[in-house]
Amino acid sequence: MLEELKAFIAVVDHTSLTRAAEKLYLTQSAVSRRVQQLEDLLGTTLLDRSSRPPSVTAVGQRVYQSGAAILRDLDRLMRITKDDEEPSGTFRIGLPQVIADVALFEIARRLKTSFPRLELRCRTEWSATLQQAIAAGDLDAAILMLPIGTMPLDGMEAEHIARFDVLIVQSKATPLVTSPARIAELADHEWILNPQGCGYRALLQGAMEGVGKQLRLGVDVHGTETQLHLVAAGMGLGLAPRSLLSASSHLPALSVVDAIDISLVFDLWLAHARTLGNLAKALGVLHQALVDPVQPA
Repeated sequence: MLEELKAFIAVVDHTSLTRAAEKLYLTQSAVSRRVQQLEDLLGTTLLDRSSRPPSVTAVGQRVYQSGAAILRDLDRLMRITKDDEEPSGTFRIGLPQVIADVALFEIARRLKTSFPRLELRCRTEWSATLQQAIAAGDLDAAILMLPIGTMPLDGMEAEHIARFDVLIVQSKATPLVTSPARIAELADHEWILNPQGCGYRALLQGAMEGVGKQLRLGVDVHGTETQLHLVAAGMGLGLAPRSLLSASSHLPALSVVDAIDISLVFDLWLAHARTLGNLAKALGVLHQALVDPVQPA
């Protein structure tokens, strides 16, 4: 039916069997036969052949409008699967909130500048949830923050982007510990941290449990700037990626605590579905937009 529909659309577009045949690289009789076959399939008359040239019937106009839309949608569908096509449609990206704070503006700016027809849907979650979303087909790509030595899940493509460290901070005006400090000493104080699920909170908690201590949670809240504000006020110790700490308005009121027996270093990965179709070029721009803001100084 598809070839018959193409023949009919061409006849209407070019108002001539001859010109439609030239466009389709067919004989005029082949085009006429395909249009007749479409009429038989639909059980109606699409062309009034009593006039010269044949004119489109009223129902033929409706079939033309719907058929032309079908062919346009089919063309877009075919383009979606081709890696070298211009990205269009929806690009579903996931990233941890802390990375979104650093890089999301630049990611969105570059992608929309490069591909205006691309619709971005950005989702912030913990890295474990993002990996599951890619595996389930709910995301096209995700930026993952994983402890050193941890690889992304099987079943997806992943490229290592950068390695960065997370710093322990305290109030400069009312310090709680003397730097450098051991994890056992750090465990004696309250902490201002991300909610459960955060990778570096989990690493800190595991280190404390390794020396027989428990994490003392003072405030559980999203948002690095909010956390640093609370830390600067002397309400507890905190964690912050170096890049966010350097850009924070609270930096003058904070001091870094060197930890003797814990290393809060993470790898940043760009993971994506194995087949991206026409989103392949968008992935390249995402990669480049990500590298600049998050590379450690």
